[in-house]
Amino acid sequence: MKEFYQIHELAKLFDLCPDTLRYYEEKGLLHPVRGENRYRLYGIQDVCTLNIIRALRELDLPTREIGAYLERRSVGETLTLLEREEALLERRMAELEAARQEAEDRRWRLERYRAVEDGLVELVEEPSRPYVFLEKDFILEKEIDFQLKRLEQRHQDYIQVIGSQCMGAAMDEESLKAGVYNHFSRVFFLTKPGLPFDDTLPAGEYARLYYRGPYERLQDHLKRLLARVEAAGRSPVGAPLELYRIDAHDTNLEAEYVTELQVKVTPTV
Repeated sequence: MKEFYQIHELAKLFDLCPDTLRYYEEKGLLHPVRGENRYRLYGIQDVCTLNIIRALRELDLPTREIGAYLERRSVGETLTLLEREEALLERRMAELEAARQEAEDRRWRLERYRAVEDGLVELVEEPSRPYVFLEKDFILEKEIDFQLKRLEQRHQDYIQVIGSQCMGAAMDEESLKAGVYNHFSRVFFLTKPGLPFDDTLPAGEYARLYYRGPYERLQDHLKRLLARVEAAGRSPVGAPLELYRIDAHDTNLEAEYVTELQVKVTPTV
């Protein structure tokens, strides 16, 4: 049985590069001896120590803490370390479950909205909906994705552009009066229950219409929506909303985009 191993042998055994072993030595974690030719030589204790280092690195422990553990290693210290490992695993499991739920919610969104009827105008009751928003004097249609990304950065702990949360934009009412349909006053994300929010979309009756295809069709569809509102003896209240149910984050095919137009309406007299 060999008493010592050269650096390339140990590196190969642990699937590491030799520079990693040199780095561990520099940090005081490994203590190879030097042969007559000044080559590093590693003994069985170094193999054992490297097993421990690999395990602790998987816990994301910094080298300083690994060194402290190696110096005072005992059953008691190891039990304390295992408690830390269990807590880390619990956290990772919770993160994985949240990611799984997010994927399931996103699948539900895509399957639901790709099946909606194109161009149908409906009157629906909506609950109060909390949301976070970013507001400017006016936002051009081509700027919406950039502004949504800025908004995501503000709330990155619980908002994702690619996910199950609904994002949208409110049209600029003054621009609409002037016949301009591609100006928006704010972008927003609807937030989930229990999360922070900036404001709420008020509860009440809304007229809605889904349309497929590029956003250039917005003007025609909004006119259709407002005409049906008028025909029903109602009046729009506040800015119309665009909700991006399926967009460029989900597909490269513009024909598969699904946008929901909503506008709050006065109740029946």
